[in-house]
Amino acid sequence: MRFAIALLLSSATTLRAEVPGQVVFSEIMWMGSSASSADEWLELYNRSDAEIGLAGWTITRLADGQEEVMLHIEKGQIPPGGVFLIANYPPEEAHSALAVKPDLVNAAIALSNTRLQLRLYDGDPQAGARLVDVADDGSGAPLAGDSQLKKAMVRVLFDGDGAAPASWATAQEASGWDPGAPELGTPGQAPPRPRSASSEASTPIRPVTWALLKAER
Repeated sequence: MRFAIALLLSSATTLRAEVPGQVVFSEIMWMGSSASSADEWLELYNRSDAEIGLAGWTITRLADGQEEVMLHIEKGQIPPGGVFLIANYPPEEAHSALAVKPDLVNAAIALSNTRLQLRLYDGDPQAGARLVDVADDGSGAPLAGDSQLKKAMVRVLFDGDGAAPASWATAQEASGWDPGAPELGTPGQAPPRPRSASSEASTPIRPVTWALLKAER
C-alpha cells in the first residue's frame, strides 16, 4: 500500500497549481497537550462561499519517508467559512484538554513531531482523487508550533502553499480549552470572513490573525 501511495507523490506535484483548494488545513496540534502527548487534533477550514461535503475524503501523512493513509472521513460537512475539527479524544476523556466537541473523533490521528506533512484529498488517493491541500514540508521540525509550551501550528495564509513556512505561525491566543489549561490555539472556531494572501497583499498578515479573527466571532 505504501508503494502505491508513494507513486502519488510525484503525480501530486503536477497538481500543485491547484493547491490549495477550497478546504485547507487551518490548525494542527501536532505535539499533543499537557493532558497527553496523544491528545492531538487537526482542523480543516472551508474558505469558499458554499457548504462542502467531506464524505469519502482522505488525509495522509508521512511515515518513514512514505506517504500513507491516516484517515478516511466517512461523513461530514463544512459550512462556508466554517471549520471541521478532528481529534483523537472527545472533550470528556481524561486525556483531552479540549473544551469543545470535535466534529469527528478518531484514534487514527497520529501526528509526527519531526518530518511532519499532511495531505488532504477529495477521495481515495489510490483511485486518483484530487489533492486539495498540503500542510508542512516533511523536512525537519514542523514549520510552526511549540512542543514544550504546547502551542498549536496555525495557518495564516489560506491561499498560500501549505508546504511553505510563510503559510504558518505558532499560536499566540487561547480558546476552546479546559479551564486552567496552558495550551495556546483556538480549536473548533472559525473566522467570520476568509483571509488570504491576495486579500492582504498590502497589509502583512500577523501570526495572530487567525486567532484574533476567531475571537471576533
